[in-house]
Parts: sequence; structure tokens; C-alpha cells
Amino acid sequence: MQQGDSMLSLRPGGGRGGSRRFAPRFTLSSSSDLTNGGDAPSFAVKGSGGLLNDRPSALVQGNGSQQPKPVPSPTRQTVEKPKPQPQPQEVAPPTTTSLNTVELSRKTNSLLEEYFNVRLLDEALQCIEELKTPSYHPELVKEAISLGLEKNPPCVEPVAKLLEHLVSKNVLTPKDLRNGCLLYGSMLDDIGIDLPKAPNNFGEILGSLVMAKASDSELVKEILMKMGDEWFKKAVLEAVMRSVSESLLTTEAVEVEACRGLV
Repeated sequence: MQQGDSMLSLRPGGGRGGSRRFAPRFTLSSSSDLTNGGDAPSFAVKGSGGLLNDRPSALVQGNGSQQPKPVPSPTRQTVEKPKPQPQPQEVAPPTTTSLNTVELSRKTNSLLEEYFNVRLLDEALQCIEELKTPSYHPELVKEAISLGLEKNPPCVEPVAKLLEHLVSKNVLTPKDLRNGCLLYGSMLDDIGIDLPKAPNNFGEILGSLVMAKASDSELVKEILMKMGDEWFKKAVLEAVMRSVSESLLTTEAVEVEACRGLV
């Protein structure tokens, strides 16, 4: 032991014959002399529960590790799926039954017969509008031509005037007129057998429609392509050429030549 240091040893229960079962040894040491104005001595306590350099012993503190707190799992939110909304069902338009077609044909023939008797264009137009069947208009055109040419004498001019009037009043569309004429032209090979003058009369009606600008030479060409009998085709084209002015023939020279190439 160096000079200036002091050691105090305490042995409780001392004596030779004393018990040492519960005799911890305490050692106090000072590293400096208080009389020299030094710092306060630090004591080392040997034994359980002591202080070491003014800090608690590791035995008192424990291991210093903390168990991590359990993180609560997020609660799962139940998302309700949107229920499918019922889709509105489309209502199919009523189809024309055979009974309706028969009824339309009967009413159409009735109003056409009335027209051929009285020759009143506006009255015929009103009756057609009252039918309210635009999809039937091509059939109406075909029936007007067919009934008119079956008359004796044939009603060529009344048929042409009726069709021109209906187109000018937008009751018939150019497509209605075209399809109706094509329907009649496709049957002309058979009709011409019973009515030999029908091809010529039909050509005059077509010529009047071309002159009124309700149709054109392109329609004449399409009709000729529908026909098979060469004599009937020639009769139709010659009647158209006689009914159309020279100036119009010159204007539509290309279409006219195309028609001539089909006969």
C-alpha cells in the first residue's frame, strides 16, 4: 500500500470461530487525501447492491434491454361490394306480321284505285301519310306502277305525276322511289308476257321522273341490269330517250352511253 492511501477492512462476525456464511467483505478505499483539498474520495463497494463510481451496479440495473411492445395488427375493414344494378332491357320494336302486310296491301290498293278515279294528288298524299308506314313506301311505289299500267288505257301520266308529287313533298325519299322502281323492273320480264306494252310504258314513267329530277339515268341503268329480256330492255331504254330532252341527254351523256351498252 502506497503512502497517503488508507484501507479500512470490516469483517462482521469476526473472530476465529465466528460464522462466515453471511459475511460479505466491504472494502473502502480513498484515492486522495481530504486534507490536501482534493476531490471527494470515491469508494468501491464490493458486494451485492453496491455503487461503483457513483453508478448503480449492473446487477441493480438489470440487463438494460427492453422487450419490443407488440404492434397491434390493423383491423381489416369489410368493404361492401356494390350490388349490380338491373340494366333496363331494350324493348324490340314490333315486327310487321303477315296480317299487317296484308292489311297494308289492301289499304294501299284502295287508295291507289281512288286516286286513279279522281286524280286528286293532295288527297292521295294525305291517305299515304295516314298509313304511317315509311318502311312500306318502296312497295307502295311498285304497286302504283303495277296498278297504273294494268289499267285500260294504262295510266302512265297519272302514275308519273303521283310519284313526282310524293317526292317533292318529302313523303317519299329518293331511296324509296329507287327501290320501288327496281322492284317493278325485276318483275318486268314476267309482266311483259301478259302486258306487252308494259316495258314501253314503264320507260315513259322513268323518263318523266328523270325530267322532273326525281330520278336520274343511273337508276335506268340499274333497272336494265335487272332485266334479262333484250327486247324488253330495248323498249324501256327507247321510251326513256323519247321522254327526256336533248339537253338533258347531253348533260348525262356518260350514263346514257352506259345504258346503251346494256342493250
